[in-house]
Amino acid sequence: MSPANFLWTNPAVLERTAQTGGANLIQGLRNLMADVQHQQSKSGPPGAQAFRAGHEVAVTPGQVIFRNSLIELIQYAPSVPQVRPEPILIVPSWIMKYYILDLSPDNSLIRYLVGQGYTVFSISWANPGREGRDLGMDDYLRLGVMEALDAIAAVVPGQGIHATGYCLGGTLLAIAAAAMGRDGDARLASVSMLAAQTDFTEPGEMALFIDSSQVSFLEDIMWDQGYLDTTQMASAFQLLNSRDLVWSRLLKDYLMGDRHPMSDLMAWNADGTRLPYCMHTEYLRRLFLNNDLQWITWLNAHSGQHTAPPSMGNTTAGLSPLCAAPGTYVRQV
Repeated sequence: MSPANFLWTNPAVLERTAQTGGANLIQGLRNLMADVQHQQSKSGPPGAQAFRAGHEVAVTPGQVIFRNSLIELIQYAPSVPQVRPEPILIVPSWIMKYYILDLSPDNSLIRYLVGQGYTVFSISWANPGREGRDLGMDDYLRLGVMEALDAIAAVVPGQGIHATGYCLGGTLLAIAAAAMGRDGDARLASVSMLAAQTDFTEPGEMALFIDSSQVSFLEDIMWDQGYLDTTQMASAFQLLNSRDLVWSRLLKDYLMGDRHPMSDLMAWNADGTRLPYCMHTEYLRRLFLNNDLQWITWLNAHSGQHTAPPSMGNTTAGLSPLCAAPGTYVRQV
């Protein structure tokens, strides 16, 4: 209900209206009609068609070297004569398309890494429909990360693999790394996570929208269609950042009559995906609500039964208490 969001209570809009004789409002109405038309035709926002995967974005040269029902594994072509022996695997989120990391040629992490002499592999997730409703987190782990690692190991045998996970892909990569550590699988040389969450104790603004009742509501929607639809995902993202994605757009596009030019990032954001019923339910309940991945839960399950506490230090071993906490070093100036 901010006054800035309405015509008669926003001085900047009133000034623009006076200067243009109301032309800004006419252009704003045209912008609104164009947006409604594109939404009804499901053709994406105006200008997004100028950023096509494989043409204007996602253009780093490479080949799909492996495919199963859930992923394609892309191996990118080297751009320098010599490369480093240990490859990189990128595990992107499947909430959106993988090419957030390979946008325009001058805005691509993948292209940069290739140029630095790394052999880069990236997972590209399938966009499941109703037939994928039973795909769960275990399927994404097994058919995604683990089969990608198997394929990479066949291309560069005996080399450690540097895995990088983005967003939900980072969460999945953390689960994979833990399982591999448990099983003695030492193929990962390092794990890096970008904008990824493993402890959902403080999930941020999502906590305002997701509770048990909301999850039950989403489950009902997904049960009927087998997935969470692209438009439903986009609405959730807009609510999370309503100031930038809802109200500022209403002000600039519809009241001021301005139309910001489409960018590669904006086009990527409009290129949404569907989330399978089973996977999204498991993610929301087991990770977001129950926080099953948090460290303290694992620690409590693997640290044995409660016993009497040990003595303070060990005099026999020469570890007698020296002074009370916080000690003396912390007071040094």
